[in-house]
Amino acid sequence: MKKLVIVTGAAMVLGIAGIITAAGAWYFFIRENAELASDPPAIPAALLNATASPTNAASASSLTATTASKPSATVAYAVKSGLSEAAYFVDEELASVGIPSTAKGSTNEIGGTLYLSGDGTALATGQPSTFTVQLSNVTSDKQMRDQRVQQALDTSRYPTATFTITSASGYNVTIAEGQEQTMQLSGNLQLHGVTKPVTWEVKAFRQGNVISALATVTVKFSDFNITPPTFQGLLSISDQATLQVQLIAQAA
Repeated sequence: MKKLVIVTGAAMVLGIAGIITAAGAWYFFIRENAELASDPPAIPAALLNATASPTNAASASSLTATTASKPSATVAYAVKSGLSEAAYFVDEELASVGIPSTAKGSTNEIGGTLYLSGDGTALATGQPSTFTVQLSNVTSDKQMRDQRVQQALDTSRYPTATFTITSASGYNVTIAEGQEQTMQLSGNLQLHGVTKPVTWEVKAFRQGNVISALATVTVKFSDFNITPPTFQGLLSISDQATLQVQLIAQAA
């Protein structure tokens, strides 16, 4: 009898362990939970072109006084849409999952131009730097969610979102080219027919004539007169979204 109890107990322990293992596997491998990017995207080697690189801060110090006294030319960096991404991240709870998770929708349809000073250390004056996201093709892993997001954003009426930079802060001229900078970009975000000032937290670096940047900001749906999307199977959704843009931009 004692032996039977021991065997039964061992079987129960093994059964419980199996359930815990299965649950853990479900949580980590089946549960959908999108994560924010943490670093700027890598620059493809094919884009690097040292001969077109604007003068960096280190080389500027070696110029002659006559050359240094000339005003720096403006350099236009065009956003490479196929290599860039705009995404939203929203916390939600789905009936099929049963616990909170983070949904992601994204698109590569992003374009724009960043205008910098000739040495690449400041925004150019007189020419606004902007980037625009085409919202109609923002997709996630669920078609029903995508349909409701399109309706919430009213993309048939407001098909784009545009950010216009008004100022930059935090740039450190002592950091060498190719090393990551941490800074803030402030400006106006036009979304759903509403324009609001926002400040993005940015990580960026320049290598040759290419800039790579990761920009992140959190906004409230209500600030842009957006009703949070709902769909069948959605138990709850956050009243705010984190927007993240990964940019690759190249000077002409």
